[in-house]
Amino acid sequence: MKRIALVGFGLLAGSIASALKQAKRPTIIRAVSSPATLSRARKLELADEFFEYGDVEQWSRDCDLILLCSPILHILKTIDALAHVKWAAQPGTEQSVCLVSDIGSTKVEICKAGVKLPAPFRFVGSHPMAGSEKRTCEYNDPAIFENAYWFVCPPEGTEESTYSILLDLVKFLGATPVVFPPEHHDRTMAWVSHMPQMLSSTLAGNLPERLLKYNYQHYAGRAFRDMTRIAASGWGMWHDIAVTNRNETVRALGEVRDGLEKTIEAMNALDVVVDGKPAAEDHADGLEKIFKAGNEGRASLFAPGRNAGAAFSEITVQLKDKPGALLSVMQPLAEEGLNIRDIELMKVRENVAGTLLLAFKTPDEAARAVKILRYLGYEVKER
Repeated sequence: MKRIALVGFGLLAGSIASALKQAKRPTIIRAVSSPATLSRARKLELADEFFEYGDVEQWSRDCDLILLCSPILHILKTIDALAHVKWAAQPGTEQSVCLVSDIGSTKVEICKAGVKLPAPFRFVGSHPMAGSEKRTCEYNDPAIFENAYWFVCPPEGTEESTYSILLDLVKFLGATPVVFPPEHHDRTMAWVSHMPQMLSSTLAGNLPERLLKYNYQHYAGRAFRDMTRIAASGWGMWHDIAVTNRNETVRALGEVRDGLEKTIEAMNALDVVVDGKPAAEDHADGLEKIFKAGNEGRASLFAPGRNAGAAFSEITVQLKDKPGALLSVMQPLAEEGLNIRDIELMKVRENVAGTLLLAFKTPDEAARAVKILRYLGYEVKER
């Protein structure tokens, strides 16, 4: 890949650029974004060439891969702009095939638009299951895609050789490519991502007055905090997801509603304790079945060797691939009495810095760790 254009230079585009730079790949990186973002990307030395969005005639030329990394509706506008680039339609200005892809969270509408692009463009949609609540290129993490699924959604009948350059990039970044029809992608994401967001926002947004009146919501335990964590998500991105995957998300919400009604019925069937005396029969069989089904559904989420992270305060530390790298991080933290509650070493590849994920019980402990490690010269970021 001689030249890649990353359009919308935020967290994920910056992370791709950072990985390419650290590996010293001979790929020219074009950053396409707003003037303010381009200024930050230039200071971070994440790209070689810099273009504003409107300069589509310039930044689209001579690319092997154009990866659209902006919000969904902006991706659709950019596809429309690419469809009207004048040089692509002029005789004598043809170039070799340029693959266009994206990282949008929904795929059907994007792929419908992308497949209409004229030569020399060829479109294959994609979506990496990676990210953070941080959105800007300053928080770039070259290992953010490690072990993540990366959906690739080619038009039906497309030869793999057409998008091999995208698959090569996905594998280089440490992700696992999954070739998926766009409709299957949106149906799946509706259940495992989009519907949970709507439920979390609904749950956090409907705290009853009987709790709020006395500030009793502050007594929420980890279960409620975990279930409402993503309710902190910004509306801007979710607006685009909602309007491009409305039907499947509504369908998923309806299926959950049906499940809730069954749970309510099972709860109402219970014979409750009265005056301190349990009933002779509690009729809990229905609720027990729901719990066991939940146990099985939860267990099915995790492939062998994969784990869910604990909800602690987390930081990431960039490591160099050399002996003693782990000890040089862990020892000063131990000497300062900091107790690390969880640790994850993401895959370290030759010439690409690995990322050490450290979890602490409190934000204060995490902040102390950040201060210590930055003093020692490490690149540290709060998650």
